[in-house]
Amino acid sequence: MGSVWAARNELTDRDFAVKFLLPELAQNRDALHRFFLEARACGQIKHPAVVAVYDMGQAEDGAPYLVMELMEGEGLDQRIARTGAFRPGESAAFVSYIARGLEEAHVRGLVHRDLKPANIFFALDDRGDVVPKVLDFGVSKATALADPKFVRTNTGAVLGSPAYMSPEQARGDEDIDGRSDVWSLGVILYETLTEKLPYDGANYNQLMVNILMMDHRSAIELNPALPPELSQIIDAALQKDRDKRIRTARELAERLESVCTRITGTPYPGTPMRQRTVPPPPQPSPTPTETWIGVEPGKQKTSPLVFASGAIFAIAVVGLGALAVVRSAPPVAEVAARASGVLADGRSRADLELKKVEPEAAPSATPEDSAGVLEPQDLPPAVVPRDAPAKSAIPKKKKPGDDNHGGVTSPGF
Repeated sequence: MGSVWAARNELTDRDFAVKFLLPELAQNRDALHRFFLEARACGQIKHPAVVAVYDMGQAEDGAPYLVMELMEGEGLDQRIARTGAFRPGESAAFVSYIARGLEEAHVRGLVHRDLKPANIFFALDDRGDVVPKVLDFGVSKATALADPKFVRTNTGAVLGSPAYMSPEQARGDEDIDGRSDVWSLGVILYETLTEKLPYDGANYNQLMVNILMMDHRSAIELNPALPPELSQIIDAALQKDRDKRIRTARELAERLESVCTRITGTPYPGTPMRQRTVPPPPQPSPTPTETWIGVEPGKQKTSPLVFASGAIFAIAVVGLGALAVVRSAPPVAEVAARASGVLADGRSRADLELKKVEPEAAPSATPEDSAGVLEPQDLPPAVVPRDAPAKSAIPKKKKPGDDNHGGVTSPGF
């Protein structure tokens, strides 16, 4: 219903996408309403999984236009045609991401009603990651929760892409809610994993009858490599009775994220996908007990490099810790030596004071008495006269130009 052009704001030097409504539809009131409904809907939904709309207006010739974010990448329909079926973890990741964005729309009373691979765009961000984006809210339906400015479509109008319609859409029910989008996501998940649609027909009428009356084949029958719980989620999303269907897009997202975590063995990353520019070579189909990463659950092997790295890290930590202890230890030997010298010097002076006798008052000593008196030459080496210079108990080795102010150096430290 429109054409999209790349444009650049000459003032800010920023690129945008400008979507024009086709001239033949500009005079159609319903088409014009759906065109501007897309702008209002996307303007309310603040989620990276929904394309951003910045402005709306009319050109000089009267053609209405929308100013949107400019994205580089490819549509999901092009991706399926190029690479074939997705890996289970990859498909679960991007569909859960889309479901999170749709939940933002549902809580505001907006139902997309036209979810299909052509309306999901795999955009490349600045880091090279693939971010799925929901496009074209032009046929979205405003429920009772929506803002009053959203005008509802005519009662009983059948809008949407037939193969992805929910049974209530196919019947033309009036009270369409978010569970219709859950059905469409179930069809998309089914198609990305099996390359087939759950319901098909030779013409429109037969397709509607099949959606309303026939049961679909389980996805695991077409792709035995699928995890059973992922196939069960698809079956729960494709329940014809919407009261038995997965109730909300949020519940669908949570269940898919849980499966994605189990398949990959890591917590759900939040960044849904990585760009895969070249399709991988065909691999033999794994058995049903295997996951898409090729390792049975609980039997992942740890590389010997991990153990070697851990051992080297532990040795480095211990060595650095020992070095830190040695460097932080006080100079015990020098302090102890200096203390011993001071103590010996003090004791020698004290002994001399006690044994000092005045010559004129000293009695004559007998040989017996003099036997107990120590002459200076008989004193230990540490005992010296008061006027003699103090000497350290531990000799020190001085180097040329070394002045340690009476301290003791120990070559061992």
